Amino acid sequence: MDERTRRASRPLPVAETFDGAHVLITGVTGFLGKVWLAFALERLPRIGRISVLVRGQRGRSAVRRLVEVLGRSPALRPCRARWGSRLLDEVGRRLHVLDGDVGQPLCGLDRFAARAAMRDVDLVLHFAGLTDFEPDPRLGLETNVLGALHVADLASLARRPRLLHVSTAFVAGCADGRVPERLEVGRAPSGAQFDPRSELEALRALCRQIEGVRDRIAAANARAAALGWPNLYTYTKGLAEHLLATSGSIPLAIVRPAVVESAWRFPFTGWNEGINTSGPLVWLLSTWFRGLPSVPAHRFDVVPVDAVAAACTLVAAALLRDEPEATGVFHVGTSDRNPLTFGRAIDLTALAVRRMHGRADADPIDRWLVRFLDAVPRPADREPPLSLAAMRRLARAVRDATRPSGLRRWLPPALDGRLGTTIEAHARRLSNRARAIDRTLGRVEELLRLYRPFIHDHDWVFETDRWRALEARLDGEERPTFGSDLERLDWRRYWLEVHVPGLERWCLPLLRGERIPQDEPPWTAETERAVVERLDAPRARAAEGNARGESSRIEVEEASA
Repeated sequence: MDERTRRASRPLPVAETFDGAHVLITGVTGFLGKVWLAFALERLPRIGRISVLVRGQRGRSAVRRLVEVLGRSPALRPCRARWGSRLLDEVGRRLHVLDGDVGQPLCGLDRFAARAAMRDVDLVLHFAGLTDFEPDPRLGLETNVLGALHVADLASLARRPRLLHVSTAFVAGCADGRVPERLEVGRAPSGAQFDPRSELEALRALCRQIEGVRDRIAAANARAAALGWPNLYTYTKGLAEHLLATSGSIPLAIVRPAVVESAWRFPFTGWNEGINTSGPLVWLLSTWFRGLPSVPAHRFDVVPVDAVAAACTLVAAALLRDEPEATGVFHVGTSDRNPLTFGRAIDLTALAVRRMHGRADADPIDRWLVRFLDAVPRPADREPPLSLAAMRRLARAVRDATRPSGLRRWLPPALDGRLGTTIEAHARRLSNRARAIDRTLGRVEELLRLYRPFIHDHDWVFETDRWRALEARLDGEERPTFGSDLERLDWRRYWLEVHVPGLERWCLPLLRGERIPQDEPPWTAETERAVVERLDAPRARAAEGNARGESSRIEVEEASA
């Protein structure tokens, strides 16, 4: 048995590996970052310390934002159930908050503060990123490309420099078929050779020279398409991978999840957040629109968020153990072992929609119509009779007809008094509703344009052998905790009982313009303020010390002059 085979057969003790380790994470306010933080607090009981890099926002400090996540985010429910009001004390012992910004050199820390923060860090996990498919290229450059490089620079200052970078499986771009777990630096998805540094400078120049956002997006999209990336998201994430691998300064693992969706088990069944990939598609198929532009046989590579959190923990453990197999690319997905196709997903969505509209509180017209309307896949170039464009025209016609000016065209002039006032009030509500529907349909129309490469044009099978090899090394006790068991995931049960109910609760209201209520923290506002002040105190003292140091430096320079 050769050495590599012996290493692959050795157990991977995950919790033990994290004993006393100090990790730094970014992106803790995002969907995956929140789940990983809860996962670490719950399942890595002897982890030494977790430093959290958070950016202050809209007058809220980094500490305030983190405390709000701990107290109000549903993702942290397991931690609140375990510790209750003592969670803040537990956090105070285990978490260190850094007020920083990945878009700035050294993530916004001066070199002295960066060295101090990193002096005993063992591993950096970089979850932060901009997931918009078509953002302003300046934001994509700052967050996804330069942000990754800034985090790598910060990680290089650590006691034991190591970096786990979360990317996306769809950096595969236009390369259909089986996608291996590797990165060939300088080769684009189109097959063309390119220089990552030169491409970075070209993107920087584009962002500097082009003033209009739409013009910048068009120019950056053209660069992405020329290299075989379908949008700015995959372009910036792919470019970041090539640049990180080019530097080669620290051990690097790149985790590439597929479509990250509702939790299977942790933090609880069905947890989701924001408007993720499948949410708008499920919402669209719950309306009268029934023809989704997709290819039934193409794979819809969906992976639960808790499986991604567990996979990141496995890769992190291997990195902490300095294993040669810990570096490189790891796909996290289902398309190679337990594929879900778009045809199957649409069928299951149609069944879920029937259940949604069959409830007692559903609209009676929708409940009746849905009996005769099943969602079906269709070619992208073949519009159904009830297309999005037709639905938008209908919504606009209703909006215009029920405005006060529109009402005057068809209501009798003699109709006034209480009846006229009542009709006008109902018409105003109907007009507002039609306006909201038009805006939502416009957003979905735009999303379908952005989604087309992923749901219609390309079919990927993401190989996951390297991730599965790490899972195979888990012992019997840790397998339920850190293994995914996705080969046994029943898609019918997951879609109908986990995912779509999760979308109904956490995603679809956002598409309707509604707010998602947050949890109430298990502590008082006074306790929260006191904890925020206590955790903020080191940062305040550091800022004061930096100010005094800068003042002293100026005084010395003036005296010398």
